[in-house]
Amino acid sequence: MTKLDIMDPVTQAAMGGVMGELVLGRKLGWRAIALGCLFGTLPDLDVFFLPFAEQAQQLRIHRGFSHSILAMVSFAFIFCKPLSLVWRKQGVTTARAWWFVFLAWSTHVMVDVFTSYGTQVFGPFSDTMIATSNLFIIDPFFTLPMVIGLVLVCLKQPGSPERLRIMRRALLISSLYVAFSFTMKLWATNRMKAKMIEELPEAEFISATPTPFNTLLWRGLIETEDAYWVTYWSPFDDRDSKLEFLPKNRDLLNVFQGEELYETLDWFAQGHWVARKLEDGKRVLVAVRFGEMRDLEEKEICPRFQWHLYFDEAGMMRAPRYAKQVDAKPMLGLLFERMWGRQDRWEEMKEF
Repeated sequence: MTKLDIMDPVTQAAMGGVMGELVLGRKLGWRAIALGCLFGTLPDLDVFFLPFAEQAQQLRIHRGFSHSILAMVSFAFIFCKPLSLVWRKQGVTTARAWWFVFLAWSTHVMVDVFTSYGTQVFGPFSDTMIATSNLFIIDPFFTLPMVIGLVLVCLKQPGSPERLRIMRRALLISSLYVAFSFTMKLWATNRMKAKMIEELPEAEFISATPTPFNTLLWRGLIETEDAYWVTYWSPFDDRDSKLEFLPKNRDLLNVFQGEELYETLDWFAQGHWVARKLEDGKRVLVAVRFGEMRDLEEKEICPRFQWHLYFDEAGMMRAPRYAKQVDAKPMLGLLFERMWGRQDRWEEMKEF
């Protein structure tokens, strides 16, 4: 689990807290926010099953059934009656408790869908990962209005009309930011597609995804028959961004075809991956639909999601996660530079 994965529940809890206040705030006061924060993070309890699962299953479990529509509805029915019994003296009906659980759970899933990771919304009937890729997994401009709103609400008296007014405004600001992110995604997609048509007319545009913590700088992924190309766009660019060339080299991993773990990695990458043979002989699979980190010291691009594939002595395929440690502070400084249109240092990195 990465630091970003640890930070992610802050957004989920805040969203759940907002739903708690809107649905149960008049009845329960601050306890509604606490319950909302709890139920807003419950879908991610699937991570506790990961240590007990095979490696191939681990990738499928997280953001699996617990993030599905079926789970939203089912758990709302499971929890609504106990909640209404516990808080019946405060006037919490079964119907209101159902809506509270459903909204807290479903907004968690909605936020996950906004990211590029994807969520199995239609599980267990389909393992398709649904992702609109309009927000990074952590975006302070989306989360902070809700967090600030929750803090301000807790300072007001329970039942005060000001609480509802504050919460609605906080939710409105975050919602407007989501609308802004979709607008920026459309703008970025159109600009990068125009560049692709001009320079790679036979290529297919795969995706436009936001870079960490913002919706100004976007990463475009383009596919040709034997390679992927990565480009970036910001509204502050004064020239076209460089196209980074990533040959597929998939024949390097032909020996693993047919293995369940190999097929799972292909599913996780949604078919968008390249293979590399490192200097030490390791063969790695890189999921290129996700972004990369940049090591300023070595001037290298470091993929975020890659795995070292090999067969152990018993002939079993293994694929441990393979990642290079990168100093985050200078990387974020570089990201800030590139966000505002300064491209030189960003583009001098060696392609992986």
